Amino acid sequence: MVLIGEMMNFAIAPPIALAQLPSLTAPNAAPPLPNGVERRGSLESTGVRLDGQELFKIASPAVANRTEPGDQIPVEVRARQIEANLEQLVTGNGLPDGTVLDPKTLEVVIETVNRQPVLFVNDATLAEPKVLLTVTDADAQYASVNKTRLASRWQETLESELRQALELRKPEALQQQIATVVKVLGTNVLLTLILGAAWALFEQRKQRLEQRQAAESVLIRTQELALVEALDVEVLDVELSDLEPKLRWLQALRQHFSLQRRLETVRFMRWLLFWAIAFVWVIGLAYSFHTFPQTRQFAKKVIATPIVLLMTWFLTGLTNRLTNLLVDRFIQGREQEQSLPAATLQRISTIANVIKDLKVALLYSVAILGVLQWLNLLPGSILTLGALGALAISFAAQSLLKDLVNGFLILLEDQFRIGDNIRVGSISGIVENLNLRVTQIRSDEGGLITLPNSLIAEVENRSRTWARADFRIEVAYHTNVDHALAVVRETVDRMAQDSQWQSMILDTHELFGVDQISHTGIVIRIWIKTVPAMQWAIARELRRRLKIDFDRHQIQIGIPQQIMVEKGSGTSNPVELPQTSE
Repeated sequence: MVLIGEMMNFAIAPPIALAQLPSLTAPNAAPPLPNGVERRGSLESTGVRLDGQELFKIASPAVANRTEPGDQIPVEVRARQIEANLEQLVTGNGLPDGTVLDPKTLEVVIETVNRQPVLFVNDATLAEPKVLLTVTDADAQYASVNKTRLASRWQETLESELRQALELRKPEALQQQIATVVKVLGTNVLLTLILGAAWALFEQRKQRLEQRQAAESVLIRTQELALVEALDVEVLDVELSDLEPKLRWLQALRQHFSLQRRLETVRFMRWLLFWAIAFVWVIGLAYSFHTFPQTRQFAKKVIATPIVLLMTWFLTGLTNRLTNLLVDRFIQGREQEQSLPAATLQRISTIANVIKDLKVALLYSVAILGVLQWLNLLPGSILTLGALGALAISFAAQSLLKDLVNGFLILLEDQFRIGDNIRVGSISGIVENLNLRVTQIRSDEGGLITLPNSLIAEVENRSRTWARADFRIEVAYHTNVDHALAVVRETVDRMAQDSQWQSMILDTHELFGVDQISHTGIVIRIWIKTVPAMQWAIARELRRRLKIDFDRHQIQIGIPQQIMVEKGSGTSNPVELPQTSE
């Protein structure tokens, strides 16, 4: 358990630095120090390690130019030499053949050489003591104690750690270490099977929910704009029976949103299970490498980086998903407020989707910068990084900036929302997705069209506030025009009073009359003000009713007329030719 705590402390400590932003350094700043080296005034310090564990810190005078140190010895070079001396003693490499130190007789002694305390290792198997290190004035100054006391402190540490390292390398200790690793890996396999089975169950649940969601989406998409907007129209004297279909549809829509939230929950659980399996193996492998003293250094150097990357990825993804759940919970709360109209809910949903996209970009950008800083891969000067970024943006991301700016203006001015029926140039359809970079439109043929926001210079929103059916019908030229007008007016009024269409038709008296006369007939035109996105359905229904009424009143639609003049004759006979459909 102590080893697990050490490994977790080592793995968790680096991400704390992720919140630190790279410091702003001067353009002519000194080159960065090597990894693990710290500078305090005129001294530089670093740690001395044995089997991956830091024993103490040593210090040396600061070196201004490491490429040409002169007579100075950089502190990291001195530390590596001390670590090499310790490695020789515990592994036997560099010692006479067959020499193995006995942890029971091993001792660390202090002798004064040239007025400097020097630490030696003495053992019954050694012909002469082996030098470990010299306690210098820089070491004492850094530790703020005198050299004699510091030497005694290091003597106790080295003697204890060397004995422990030798004990861990005995054959019986090796057998116990192997047995521990086998148990750990067996536990990993068992946990993986359990978590994998749970992941498979959630995968099946996710597939069933996705199938239900797809089926409900097809049903709701055909009615959502018409019925939701119809409920927002202030119509007096509407019978309860007229609202029942709309209320049933609204209930189905809320159930659809509830299904979406359940699907997000299942996906979140699958995601957690995946990361649980990943962390089981990462921690298990790290613990296994840490069990053997020979691989502890490898565990901390090689395993620590994947642990930090995985933890950063996990924490970033967890924050992202939890934020999504909070946003969805906020939208759910707004949906339950009966005072908010559907248009306001639609706008809230659109802005929430954009916030999610921005949040993802921000979170992962901060995580990537933090990991790069932890790996010491960031440039020394943030000014240089900013200049390079500005240069790349100016040359390679001009269109992206235009997309972002135009997308922001679309949201700020509320030009259109998700669910609106719009026309952009020759493209028309329902907005399915909107973010700062692109707008996705579902065309009438069912194709999903993706437009960069910078290309949207002029947009026609056909689903905002109200709409109009500009209805025109052409009757034959010889028709009694007053009779035809009366039939059209009666048909329109009867449809406007129909309980099925009454709440969707706002006005039928804006424009009505003869719009055009030509050789093909008389064009009767009428404007019908409707709720948003219902103009097409009302126009289709009106055509059906007029066909029935025209047949009943024997009113013919307009057809082209052609006059044929016989050569040599002064008379002409008009001949009516029926139109042919192309």
